[in-house]
Amino acid sequence: MDPEDFALIGSLLEPVQLEAKTVLERPGEPIDFVYFPDEGMLSVISRFETSRDVEVGVIGREGMSGTPLLLNDGRSTYATNVQVAGYAQRLPADVLKQALRTSRGLHDHLLRFVRAAEIQTASTASANGRAKLEERLARWLLMTHDRLTGDRLDVTHELLATMLACRRPGVTVTLHLIEGKGLIRSNRGHIIILDREGLEQAANGSYGLAEVEYARLLGQDFRQRPRRPLLAATLADELEQN
Repeated sequence: MDPEDFALIGSLLEPVQLEAKTVLERPGEPIDFVYFPDEGMLSVISRFETSRDVEVGVIGREGMSGTPLLLNDGRSTYATNVQVAGYAQRLPADVLKQALRTSRGLHDHLLRFVRAAEIQTASTASANGRAKLEERLARWLLMTHDRLTGDRLDVTHELLATMLACRRPGVTVTLHLIEGKGLIRSNRGHIIILDREGLEQAANGSYGLAEVEYARLLGQDFRQRPRRPLLAATLADELEQN
């Protein structure tokens, strides 16, 4: 982001803790804040009338919540939940809207992320419609790994089943299959990534397009950004001071 554009919002960002399962946006309700995650991951959820939840997007350190605001829409169509606990910078929606009116450059920059998120959602729809469960699961593990620090993903089989819109027994069997290939180690409540390249092969083309397009649109490959293991501790100190 251009330093002059960042100056419009930088001093007004508030460090906050992201607690797992917290609902940040609800369908049909006004968006009060936008969140820029530093650690952790958000999940964008589409809910059917039958109460079945399907994940249509994920947001980590590469992005932001509240993207409808960038399209002149103050309400969310989907739910946005904290999938993995962490920390974020929070900005009131009114402050963001004022900054967008002030700077066309800031608006254009953030709209590029909206476009990247749109491509990710389309890729998810394509994977859900055509890819095998093993390929979809490998894709989800890679996308989560992209957005977190380290190789450990704290996730349950039940959560994976919800995110992938499938039955829990199918997730369990597929995890065992992937683990048998030496790509991961799966224990109760968490998964360790052992062979990322192998996971990319297991995804069989369902992973990668959205990530390449993000790099084209935003000018950086967030998958290759340096890991910042001390960031969470730094933000925690800020929260205590405030």
